[in-house]
Amino acid sequence: MKKYYLAYDERYKKAHSEGILWFSKNPTPDLLKWIEYYNIAKQDEICEVGCGEGRDALYLGIKGYKVKGIDASESAINKCKDLANKNLENIEFEVEEIINLESSEITKYKWIYAVGVLHMLIDDNDRNLFLKSIYNMLDRGGHALLVNMGNGEVEMKTDTSKAFEIQERNNNSEGKKVMVASTSYRSINWENHIKELEDAGFFIEKTINAQNNEYGNCMVVYLKKS
Repeated sequence: MKKYYLAYDERYKKAHSEGILWFSKNPTPDLLKWIEYYNIAKQDEICEVGCGEGRDALYLGIKGYKVKGIDASESAINKCKDLANKNLENIEFEVEEIINLESSEITKYKWIYAVGVLHMLIDDNDRNLFLKSIYNMLDRGGHALLVNMGNGEVEMKTDTSKAFEIQERNNNSEGKKVMVASTSYRSINWENHIKELEDAGFFIEKTINAQNNEYGNCMVVYLKKS
């Protein structure tokens, strides 16, 4: 059966066919705070895992940061390349599986972030593979940022068999109603979230309850590979 998390590819296809972006072009505030917190140098390469349409990666690229954006959605990556317009030599986009990057030959990064990815993974195994993938991609002593929907209290998950079902939704870029794939969502409380992060091998440096215009209530975590 088609992986449920690829329902986002169907959502992107539909939005782009109507000449709109699914998400806005505004960068994630907690990403900018993370970069400022660690005073990340522009010559250090940053990897975004699950970059979607490139909202954050493109913003950082325009600001002069060296960025690699990967996503499992070919539609999203094609849009990223269109928006980059081949003028940003410091940014690269690539279609790549994002929940099973276990090869010892994968590129290592000092800085990795993922915004709005983990919350679309329902199955424990998929979540564990995703977290271990990020862990494996980090250099020793490297840092990662995770930003995902949730308030740290409520736990729930959608039915993965319905991820590709079509429903009416408002897109975030223009507020236009579009018939798109429903996709998937799982919220988790802080106790269980911290456990899955520690089980993946991470040292947790900081946890934050935040809000942003794209996702509403969010759980923000600063991670380190010791």
